[in-house]
Amino acid sequence: MSVQTRILIVEDQYFFRLALRTTIEARPDMQIVGETDKGDEALALCRQLLPDVVIMDLRLPGLSGFEAIDLIHRELPGIGVLVLSNYEGSEDVHRALASGALAYLTKDAGADELVKALLSVRAGHRYVPASIGALLAARVPSSALTDREVDVLRLLAKGRSNREIGEKLGIAENTVRIHVSRILDKLGVADRTQAVLLAIQNGLVHVD
Repeated sequence: MSVQTRILIVEDQYFFRLALRTTIEARPDMQIVGETDKGDEALALCRQLLPDVVIMDLRLPGLSGFEAIDLIHRELPGIGVLVLSNYEGSEDVHRALASGALAYLTKDAGADELVKALLSVRAGHRYVPASIGALLAARVPSSALTDREVDVLRLLAKGRSNREIGEKLGIAENTVRIHVSRILDKLGVADRTQAVLLAIQNGLVHVD
């Protein structure tokens, strides 16, 4: 039997917590270890319960979700945070990801997508739906990427692997991996394909 993903819910809407509980408890590979409706209790519960993933609302009484994410990320970086919010403005998404969240979903996301995002965060991977990533792309100027990151992105757009990019640019494959991770963070996307599509759409790179 696989190890269960241990989840802490930080959400101030009671009925939405019930809906989350129904979805999560139907999964034998997931377990809710705690709940709170206050942002300032999130860090204390993370210290006590050591969940794998925190589902975090952004608009909370007292300490905001943004502040709670930042505190958790600084003190307990091994805990992944999945934001679940009514808000999908690019600034909210950017701020949440910059604070340390790995995933961002709106509250109208379906159960299947929620589970997919939880499993992705549990594995330490970013999860940002393409629709939300598209919002972010418009706010990322080309100057946000370093010259080397633009070089890497251009080669990604040509379908090159990390090894091939490293050979082309004369850098280690692990260094390429770091550049790719930073590119995904800056563009607010989940994977290389989304990064290339958004970069091309917004003129950050051009494919010959």
